[in-house]
Amino acid sequence: MSVSRKSYEQLRHLVVSGEFEPDRPLAEIPLAERLGVSRPTIREALRQLEGDGLLHNSGRGLRPARMNGEETRSALLMRSALEALHAELAAERCRAGEVAPAQLRRLTAIADDADRHTRERDYRLAMRDNRAFHQGIDHLAQSPVSAHATDRLWDRILISAERSLQPPGRTDIVDREHRELLAAITAGDARAAGDIARHHVLATLAEARTDT
Repeated sequence: MSVSRKSYEQLRHLVVSGEFEPDRPLAEIPLAERLGVSRPTIREALRQLEGDGLLHNSGRGLRPARMNGEETRSALLMRSALEALHAELAAERCRAGEVAPAQLRRLTAIADDADRHTRERDYRLAMRDNRAFHQGIDHLAQSPVSAHATDRLWDRILISAERSLQPPGRTDIVDREHRELLAAITAGDARAAGDIARHHVLATLAEARTDT
């Protein structure tokens, strides 16, 4: 991996993980020192992140981007459609015997971690696990173009709508939906898997609307 690519990936991770305060511009010199690269390298990485929609220029420097309500709604609707597709494809591959049991056990372990961290109120780890669970299903679907699009949607949603991803009162529901989704995929029931995946994301959208 080139220095510029590595710097971009490192900086992208920091932005998405909430490392930077939303109201403070990102400064090139501290970032260059932190990553051990040149200012031009950091400048190029910042430009790429701005192009990805993860940073925006407020007129006083680049800051983590925040989607407005309509943009968040659009992103969640798109995510619901793509993740429903991936759930269906993963279920079809399970039915065809193309998914190893170890892959399904790994998803179960990730769901366990997500539920435990949510109950411990460690929301940063819970969101990491939640994303990893859905990324695992994306991987099982073997649809790289749509998986890449979903991954970029997750980046923007995590930056903009952190609070809506762990709404009060939905801990048990989210965990149950994860288990139901995994059960449908394991059973090779593409229609049920798609419906559960779609409903799961749309419920997040409904909670986001309630909070606004």
